[in-house]
Amino acid sequence: MKKNILLILLIILILAILAFMVNDLFFSHKTQDNPYELNTDSLNRYDSSLVCYKEISQIPVDMEEVNAISIDKNDNIIAAGSKLMVFDKNFKMINSSALTEAASCVCVNSNDEVFLGIQHHIEVRNFTGKLLRQWNIKNSESVLTSIAVDESNVYVADAGERRVHQFDFNGKFIKNMGEEDSINGVPAIIIRSPFFDVAIGRDQEIWIVNPGMYLVEAFDSKGKLKSSWGSSSDKIEGFCGCCNPTHITLLADGSFVTSEKAIPRVKIYSQTGEFKCIVAGPDQFNEATKGLDLATDSKNKVYVLDPARKQIRIFVKK
Repeated sequence: MKKNILLILLIILILAILAFMVNDLFFSHKTQDNPYELNTDSLNRYDSSLVCYKEISQIPVDMEEVNAISIDKNDNIIAAGSKLMVFDKNFKMINSSALTEAASCVCVNSNDEVFLGIQHHIEVRNFTGKLLRQWNIKNSESVLTSIAVDESNVYVADAGERRVHQFDFNGKFIKNMGEEDSINGVPAIIIRSPFFDVAIGRDQEIWIVNPGMYLVEAFDSKGKLKSSWGSSSDKIEGFCGCCNPTHITLLADGSFVTSEKAIPRVKIYSQTGEFKCIVAGPDQFNEATKGLDLATDSKNKVYVLDPARKQIRIFVKK
């Protein structure tokens, strides 16, 4: 008799548990917050009084994949991706030519030679798209993300190798830059996504972004670390996310223009890395836009490549 009663009670308990589970799974309308979800609402908000630029125009970029921009000494605008496109300073297209492989980065020297990073090699073309020469990067694991040139050197940022390769204009390898050197205080470059930028400074120093460390580092011509700036912060003055900034360029006075992903925005910093103002906030881009390559012209206009909208967007100081 006692066994039957216990069996009945056990069945009732099991049915009650099942009823609770069914109600919780299918009929409960309670919402639960994910304690691990990254909430970027506060980071997307910013003080509009900090905006010091305004957008004046956009250049449509008619190509399937657009990855990079550069501006030459005459303020011609070069866009690269699945095509090589050239626009004059009045935003009129001069030439458009297809590339056999999509370029990930582009830069122009004073001789109007266009340097393109494509897969594991560098191509040098003229404005009409004619191939002048090319050379290979030896490591098949290389991921070329940025190119900068001075009067005689080509600096190629390689996110796969986490270093910058220096070549002459004909592809002769000179040295690597940005490698970890604990003795001389050079930190390891940390890269968690395929964004790794290099730029030439006003005094011919080579500026290399260390995105995982939220730093912008300056090296001299011998590859010695001179200085660095940057910080990790959820405030507008710093950089946040896994790895930022993604791109940099410099204005004529040595100030920096930076762009970021995750929270897409473009900002201005002083020559020594102090935050100055905002060029464009997150509300001016599609959500999760990334790959905001940057360039500046002789008039200090800021050009922002918007790959989501397939536009080159032009900003001037207010």
